[in-house]
Amino acid sequence: MRGSGVLPAAVVFVVLSLLSVACVPAPPAPSATNAAAPALSTTAATAGAPQRGGTLVVAFNADPETLDPHITTALLASRVLALIHDNLINRDYDGSFKPALAEKWDISSDGKVYTFTLKKGVKFHSGKDFSSADVKYTFERWLNTEKSPTSFAIKPIDKIEAPDPQTVRFTLKEPYNIFLDQLAGAWAVMLNQATVDKAGSDYGITVADGTGPYKFVSWTRNQKIVLARNDAYTWGSSMFQNQGPAYVDGVEIRIIPEDNTRLAEFQAGNVHLVQDVPQGDVERLNTTPGVSIVKYDQLQTSYLGFNTRKPPFDDPRVRQAVNLAINRDEIVTGANFGLGAPARTMLTPSTPFYWAGSDQAAPTFDTAKAGALLDQAGWSPGTGGIREKDAQQLILPLWIINPGTAVLQAQILEQQLAKIGVKVDTKQYEQTAWFAAARSGEQVGFIIGIFFENPDGILYFYFYSKQQPAPNRFSYALPEVDRWLEDSRINPDQNAVRQDYENVQKKIIEDAVTAPLVHELGTLGKVDAVQGVKVHASRWLYRMTDLWLKK
Repeated sequence: MRGSGVLPAAVVFVVLSLLSVACVPAPPAPSATNAAAPALSTTAATAGAPQRGGTLVVAFNADPETLDPHITTALLASRVLALIHDNLINRDYDGSFKPALAEKWDISSDGKVYTFTLKKGVKFHSGKDFSSADVKYTFERWLNTEKSPTSFAIKPIDKIEAPDPQTVRFTLKEPYNIFLDQLAGAWAVMLNQATVDKAGSDYGITVADGTGPYKFVSWTRNQKIVLARNDAYTWGSSMFQNQGPAYVDGVEIRIIPEDNTRLAEFQAGNVHLVQDVPQGDVERLNTTPGVSIVKYDQLQTSYLGFNTRKPPFDDPRVRQAVNLAINRDEIVTGANFGLGAPARTMLTPSTPFYWAGSDQAAPTFDTAKAGALLDQAGWSPGTGGIREKDAQQLILPLWIINPGTAVLQAQILEQQLAKIGVKVDTKQYEQTAWFAAARSGEQVGFIIGIFFENPDGILYFYFYSKQQPAPNRFSYALPEVDRWLEDSRINPDQNAVRQDYENVQKKIIEDAVTAPLVHELGTLGKVDAVQGVKVHASRWLYRMTDLWLKK
């Protein structure tokens, strides 16, 4: 789905989080993402030396829910947070970890104590000095935020100590293979307690205070977010060419939900960058003077999900039949305009610990087999070709986000599933409303996309039982799956971790908890004046310190 996905906490490699350790001794149990980090960036051609000045105008198709990092999983929120805030460490374009607010770190031999030495001279936008006390506060707040959808990512933390202003020490309850992944994740950004306490529930709405390259100025809901360059910024990560103040004077993020209007503003030169260009417009824009489209690989899966407790989709045979009835090639061509690959599994083949047997185990397009499964489940052909059982029609209520590729995907699914006697009843939501509705537990079928960086970013994020009601919107809870997922996080034996992930992948395919649809290519629209573009597979344009406007 274009611009309406979720970003798990471990990007969540995803989501979508994604890496190897730099500047520190290797831990006894390497991060899962260190095992086989994929290529993570796409670079657009740049002309000449960087120039300073100008306001970079970016178009989003929806408003973020909030800029409070501890109560959202929205992708668009993560992209704004990356401009305002910094992490202790970053995930580089090659998948390795690089220093950010921490200049170095050390991991104990038992894998349970992580000690970080912080950079000196770092300040929040409000002027307060950044110290280890801020790190301690940020993570303790995250852990204690009621109903945080991402705090599970740091639950292994036992205690946090700040022995001096430049040192912070995390002691874990047990070894945690992906702790560095979590620290580099979108939601692990540093907060200023004084600002958060003063703002109360308005934090992330009317005020945000970070140490990042851009300062929060204002947010006019459903219109624009205004950010100004942080001229004091001299502590940028070594992963960026420009580690000082940004080249542009500021960033203005305009919220333009309607595709035609957003693209018209882009073509007129009133918008410099468009996130997630509608795939049906990519070919046309690529031949339009003055603009270009950057296509990039990303760790992403769009899928049809099922609430496994809602009849008739509490029957795995019905879910399996739907999987078999989907022609994913048609969806890639008809809904995604060829900008993606058919997805038969939730993980992409380039994901570390991807199970090589997935392709053989996952269902292939077979309407005859789908019909036979529905026959076995007691659903017989009825009026108008819709199957019936006990005087009830076989209907799939399908919740989707509008606007977006999901609208086209849903239309194709309606046609495909009708051929096996399943009626699709589609309901469209604006993005924020979709997320609110999907927390109710009343969803039956839904289409959404997820971005990740490691297998934990999908498998634990979605299928661990304690993740209900969200992000585990499938009502999926199996003790053996929980055991495998728990072990994958703490077992120092990487072969055992691989087996854990293989077991989970096998089980969710067998149970047909989801129907994966497409692994989508990313599309970024840029006017020719924008230089220094380098797209990260899971962090998009990251901190935007290398971007500049050619005059």
